[in-house]
Amino acid sequence: MSGGSHKRPWLAALFAVLVPGLGHVYLQAWLRALLWFWMAVLSFVLFVPEELVDGVGSVGDAMALSTELPIEAQIALFVVIAISAADAYWQATQTRQRVTGQRCPHCGREIDDLELEFCHWCTEPLPGADAEADKPEPTSR
Repeated sequence: MSGGSHKRPWLAALFAVLVPGLGHVYLQAWLRALLWFWMAVLSFVLFVPEELVDGVGSVGDAMALSTELPIEAQIALFVVIAISAADAYWQATQTRQRVTGQRCPHCGREIDDLELEFCHWCTEPLPGADAEADKPEPTSR
């Protein structure tokens, strides 16, 4: 997953609730995005009666359709949407932990650049920064 270091888990979950797979598009997890989108389409095709879909011609009709869905279709679509959102949230948290994983001992916020000798949030020196500075330079013989 490229570019996942600054992705917000709650935003990925929100996108996945709006359209299953959209949270994964936000995370640039392309295969998962396709899988979740097609799971939602498959659930719709399998559980929504064709006679309900035939009369839909506008967004207002589609909204009315949601009130007429059989309970099996509602449950199937809810489960796909809920698990897609949970998976998007989990994926975003896993990516953030892999990329950063270190917190400032003074302010507790995540440190983005592990090469810094100080916290870029509170500017306090990080542990181990003094040890690195005190190391003698290697000499060549």
